[in-house]
Amino acid sequence: MGQRAWFICDKSGFRYRYSERVKESTGYVVGPPEADGMYNLKDHPQNKSPKITAIQPLRDARPDVVLATTGDASWTPDMTVPRGP
Repeated sequence: MGQRAWFICDKSGFRYRYSERVKESTGYVVGPPEADGMYNLKDHPQNKSPKITAIQPLRDARPDVVLATTGDASWTPDMTVPRGP
């Protein structure tokens, strides 16, 4: 290629020097300011699945202490508010 060669960017249509061209993972040939850099369509973090390890559930799991499931444990019937006549 000659020293004065130019190419037209596939994204913007701007003209850049041929020696500065960048080929992206999409196949586009673009200029340096328009390149995706290290994050392209294949390597972008949002395009990758999270690493999930298989966790085995415990069989017959029970808490160490008995927990009250409803209300206050100190409630007694005489604590009720009398209703009107």
